[in-house]
Amino acid sequence: MGISDKQLAILNYLREIQSKKKAVPSISELGEFFDMSQQAMSKNLKRLEREGFIKRQKGRYRNFTIVKPEPRATRVPLLGKIAAGAPIEAIEVPEEIDIPESVFNGQDGFALRVEGQSMIEDGIHHGDLVFVKRQTTAFNGQTVVALVNGEATLKRYYHEGDRIRLQPANQNMKPLYVFPDQDFEIRGIVVSLFRSF
Repeated sequence: MGISDKQLAILNYLREIQSKKKAVPSISELGEFFDMSQQAMSKNLKRLEREGFIKRQKGRYRNFTIVKPEPRATRVPLLGKIAAGAPIEAIEVPEEIDIPESVFNGQDGFALRVEGQSMIEDGIHHGDLVFVKRQTTAFNGQTVVALVNGEATLKRYYHEGDRIRLQPANQNMKPLYVFPDQDFEIRGIVVSLFRSF
């Protein structure tokens, strides 16, 4: 059945902790780090255990052992920074980073580093890497990388009659509206993210 992108992110975090020989975080601490409840985190850990990626010893609250090796990696371009706030200019001087093959499943994609706080209610924070599948269309509600008058931004996409609403996931910020006389292009949809530890 495999694991979800969120479960992969949790697994990678546990690998990072193990490689640095740090104390394994509690379920509560993991939940706080990934912006989810203890119950949801416990469910994700149980899936990782069922799939054979981790082993938890009964009675040992913080004992997670990584069992399976890391998934096969593929290289994708890191194209620069993307605004999760007011649009900023796209920076397309690519370097390459390794990510698990499962993120794009053989499809074309790229990575961008997030700047700003407008997507925090979707769990996307300043400094995160977002992985973007290249495509020029999106469904309402999907998180897109879009160019508005040549400037790149990261928002939820909604097509509303003759306009497009780019909605932040932060109640303190206003949506960005795009009208027919403006240049607008979808570059891709966000499929996963990675947070530095």
